[in-house]
Amino acid sequence: MKRLITLIVLAIIVSVSVSAFPLDPADVNPFDRTVMMPYSKPLSDVSLGIGFAAALTPAVLFTEPASEYLTIGVMYAEALVLSFGTKELIKHLVTRERPYMYDPDTPQSLVESDKHDKSFLSGHTTYAFTGAAFASYVFCKYNPESKWRIPVIAASFSLATATAALRVASGNHFMTDVIAGALLGTAIGIAVPALHTLLADKDITVSASPFGLVFSKSY
Repeated sequence: MKRLITLIVLAIIVSVSVSAFPLDPADVNPFDRTVMMPYSKPLSDVSLGIGFAAALTPAVLFTEPASEYLTIGVMYAEALVLSFGTKELIKHLVTRERPYMYDPDTPQSLVESDKHDKSFLSGHTTYAFTGAAFASYVFCKYNPESKWRIPVIAASFSLATATAALRVASGNHFMTDVIAGALLGTAIGIAVPALHTLLADKDITVSASPFGLVFSKSY
């Protein structure tokens, strides 16, 4: 009897997984449904490369005095750690199928991947905008009169925006996934160095962990 029940349960699971793919695009909200793209490995690979470049935009801060490298490096490491921790928490709390799960031509390897239901929010977009916002904010903070402020901001956010666009075009994410990632990354990229600046005069130090910001005061 137990064996029969087990077989029935397995049959139900198999039938559900088979019937669930491909999913019905009509179930997607109207905003996201307007830009639902099939999976494209070439575009996905390009998005990874551009996203990596966007995350490296703080390298422009090597133009600052060497004495500032440690401070800048620690702040950016904290921003990335906070971005990673927040992104992972959201992905585990929110289950959302990726756009390619609505396309019957999606490779079976992606359908069976443990990442197929981790669409919200876009991690690559989060990292790209964290780097762009951090590079822009810190560069302007150190160089308030520099003629390079606008080019640095424009170049950094152009790479980040291209990353977001390609994550949608490659079928990995919905528009709302990358918008949320862009907002989160920008907020963290600015908040971490801003808090360091704000609290430095109060003898309060701030550090980031995957679980949030940690504040400590010297006496």
